[in-house]
Amino acid sequence: MILNKIEEIIKLVKSNDVKKFKYKDFENEIELDFTESYSNTSLKQSSTINQAEKNNEHQLLSQHKDQTTGDFKEIKSPMVGTFFLQDSKDLTKPMINVGDQINEGDIIAYIEAMKVMNEVVSDISGEVTDILIEHGKNVEYDQVIVKIK
Repeated sequence: MILNKIEEIIKLVKSNDVKKFKYKDFENEIELDFTESYSNTSLKQSSTINQAEKNNEHQLLSQHKDQTTGDFKEIKSPMVGTFFLQDSKDLTKPMINVGDQINEGDIIAYIEAMKVMNEVVSDISGEVTDILIEHGKNVEYDQVIVKIK
């Protein structure tokens, strides 16, 4: 979470006279409590912002480290759901196979979540060296699904 986004959230919470606010996703967490005295509140906000910044820096460093392990780059799942190599449940013609060349922006697979087939788009170009998730199997958020060379 970027500092200006945190500041924006704080302003929005204050302007709507909200006393307590908590936000949490897979990467960040922020909690604001305006029910305490002013000095305690500012200290809580400051420590929450510092923690959010540290989490963001750590995430960026680990993302870079994870995506460039050796000569391989990784494509990770953008969501939780069921992984499919094509837009139907019966595998007849997969979008990608090991050895295929893919380009940034190519649709490489689908993830079904809540009865909706969501496209998985490659953010890198290269040769598919490994497909780590089987067609029709569950996948977690940020789980490596394909390795690229």
